[in-house]
Amino acid sequence: MKRIVPLVVSMMLMSACSPNAHTLVASEQPNSAVEPKAGVSLNDISGHWAESDIKAIVAAGYVDGYPDGSFKPDHTVTRAEFITMTAKAAGLKPVPAGDNKEWYAPYVAALVEAGIHQYKDFSSGDWNTPITRLEMARLAVLASDKSLQSPEDSTDAKKFMFLATQKGLITGLAGGELGKEESATRAQSVKIIQRILDVSQGKKLEIDKRAASYAEVELTGSNVQTMWGSHVVELPYKMPLRNTKATVTIRQILIIDLKENDGAYRTMFNGELRKVDGKPIGDEYLVALKIDLKNETGGPLDYSLWGQLSPDLEATQVNMLDKNQEVDDRFLIPKMNSEGWYLLLTPRKEAEKDIKKYDFVYLRLLENNGTSIELGKKR
Repeated sequence: MKRIVPLVVSMMLMSACSPNAHTLVASEQPNSAVEPKAGVSLNDISGHWAESDIKAIVAAGYVDGYPDGSFKPDHTVTRAEFITMTAKAAGLKPVPAGDNKEWYAPYVAALVEAGIHQYKDFSSGDWNTPITRLEMARLAVLASDKSLQSPEDSTDAKKFMFLATQKGLITGLAGGELGKEESATRAQSVKIIQRILDVSQGKKLEIDKRAASYAEVELTGSNVQTMWGSHVVELPYKMPLRNTKATVTIRQILIIDLKENDGAYRTMFNGELRKVDGKPIGDEYLVALKIDLKNETGGPLDYSLWGQLSPDLEATQVNMLDKNQEVDDRFLIPKMNSEGWYLLLTPRKEAEKDIKKYDFVYLRLLENNGTSIELGKKR
């Protein structure tokens, strides 16, 4: 891994730099020392979720409030404003932008030259359009990862939110939601810039597991990497069955920590769980497989999915019960030409033992017609 030289960036709020009255831009000297400011008082951040961060950044001299003593933390930030901050946080000097005399053009050109931005990245709107959280995530990831800083980089746009959450650059909203298309606020933009600086200084960022799980499932269909640091087969995955012509496809593999009441996907499975063997539930993970089962033969076909996870994991099938103490039909094991969930519980200690022994969780589904189906895989 390449060593990244720490950067010290001084940022100022300067409404004169743009026709937009809420402009947040960096100063002209990205490598100059910041001057701490004593006795800074802001009149509109009390009780705000980013209050302590805003105070710390302002007191350290990274950013100023408005002349009226406000910070306006919930105002939106334009693409031009955030891209300028990103260029400064990356320690880039402005680059002449030819005939484009807009105040932000030299910073855009600097990011393009560095491989952090491409002119095609914004396919709609203009530079005064409020930047979305997804667009902000892309810039944050590229500014923090030199291996991706190339005009030839072909990282799928959908992957940037996943990378941003996995690196701790982006956290979720109140419920862990990604809010990809929501406009980013001034408070969020300052937070992201601070994280870019933290990464440049070698600091380890805290990861929001809920947001990371949602981003991973949206990208890959599974949150196994977020929850276990492990990997699974590429989804959707057609199970290689024996002695049947049924098509069984796994669409999603969700891992839910039953100890995390506010964890990702926990509310999807908040009914009463009951093991089929009648034993009590202990310190276990819920493994939820979303499966569809189809008859594509054109003739009659009778088949029911029934299996278990690898005995090494001591996994047990579990049912979700409704208020009438019957199996919730939203989570029925799928029959022919239907879609449903296959729910199992596996002890935490067994998953941890697999990770220690194999470097991944050994998910093996034993299908009733004699097929052993490997779902987990090495990195």
